[in-house]
Amino acid sequence: MRLVVTGGGTGGHVFPALETAEGASRLGWDVRYFGSNRGIEKVQCDKVGVEFLGFASGPVYRPFSARGVQSILKLLKATQSAAKELELWRPDAVFSTGGYSSAPVVNAARKMGIPYLLHEQNTVPGRTNRILGKGAYAIATVFESTQEWFPGKRVERTGMPIRRALRESAQGTLPLTHSLEKAAPIILVMGGSQGSQALNDVALATAVRMSKGEVQWLHVTGLSHFESTSISLKRMAVNSDYTIKAYLDAEEMASALFSCSLAVCRSGAGTMAELAAFRKPAIFVPYPNAFGDHQRFNASEFVEMGAAEMVLQGDLFAGTLEPRIHAWVNDSARRAVAERSMEDWDVPDALGRILSLIGQMVGKGAFVA
Repeated sequence: MRLVVTGGGTGGHVFPALETAEGASRLGWDVRYFGSNRGIEKVQCDKVGVEFLGFASGPVYRPFSARGVQSILKLLKATQSAAKELELWRPDAVFSTGGYSSAPVVNAARKMGIPYLLHEQNTVPGRTNRILGKGAYAIATVFESTQEWFPGKRVERTGMPIRRALRESAQGTLPLTHSLEKAAPIILVMGGSQGSQALNDVALATAVRMSKGEVQWLHVTGLSHFESTSISLKRMAVNSDYTIKAYLDAEEMASALFSCSLAVCRSGAGTMAELAAFRKPAIFVPYPNAFGDHQRFNASEFVEMGAAEMVLQGDLFAGTLEPRIHAWVNDSARRAVAERSMEDWDVPDALGRILSLIGQMVGKGAFVA
C-alpha cells in the first residue's frame, strides 16, 4: 500500500504526521512525506529515514495585499507540482495533519479523487482543515469538542500519535535510564517548540521568590532563548535548584515527564497529549496569538476535567504563579483527580486508530501499529 503523509510548517503538525509515517512503514507500507521546502519537515524526515519531497508552499496571507497575492500564486504553483508527483507515484491514500504545507498536497489529492484523511490536533481547526474537511473521508481528532466544527462529517476521536519513545515510557514498556532525582517536587517549564520569553522571564522571577528546597526547576527555554535565559539566571538571586536546557530529546523528555510533579507550559496539543500520557497536571499559559485562540480552548478542556488550570499571559506574574505552584504540589488529592481524568482522556493506541482509519478508507480493513 502506498501512503502520502503531509502536514507542517511547525512541529505541531510535523511530529504527529511523522509518527504516523513511521508507524505505516513498520507495517510494510510504502510511505513518502510531501511537505514544504521552508518548514522543518525535511530535516525531521532525514533524521528517521522517511523519504521526503518538498514544494515551494508557504503561509497564505490576507488576499487583498501584494503579499497575499504572491502567497496564493505560490500555493497554486505548489498544488500543480503536488498533482504532478501524485500522478507519477499514484498513492492509495493521503494522510494530513494540516498546516500550510499540507494545503497544496490535499487540494491536489481532492481534485484527483485520491481519498484523504485529516487529523486535527486542536479544539479549533486550522484554515487548511476547515476548507478541505468537506472532501475528507473522515476527520480524526484529539479533543472532544472539535467535532462541532465538522457538522455532517464522520469524526473519530483517535487521539494524538505522540513520539514512540514517550508513549512506551509512559506505558512502562521502555525503561527510563536517567529519571531525575526527586529531592523536592520538580517543576517542568516549557514554552513549546519555539520557546517563550514570557514564560522564561516569569519562571525565573517566581524561582527568586521561593525558598531553597521547596521545589526543583527544570526549564526548557527553546534554542533561541537559551543564552539570554542563562545570563538572566546568573544575574538573579535564585535559591532553588534550577536547571536550564535549550531542548530535550525524546529520552530526556520522557525522564522529565516521568519525574516532574507539575508543568508550567503552553497549551499546544502535542504538549498536552504528552502530559496526559504521563498523567501530569499543568498550569497552562496559552499562546495569545494562536489561530482562533485555539490554545486557550485546548487548555479549557483540561481545566474543565480538573487536570490543569489556566493563566492568561496578561495575568502571568511571579505573584500569581507562585501560589498556584504551591497549591498543586501541596495537594495530593487534587493531583489524583488530575491523574484519573487524564487517564480517561488519553488514547494510548492513537497511532493504531489512525492507521485503521486509513485502512478502512482504502478498503483494506483495520491494521495494528
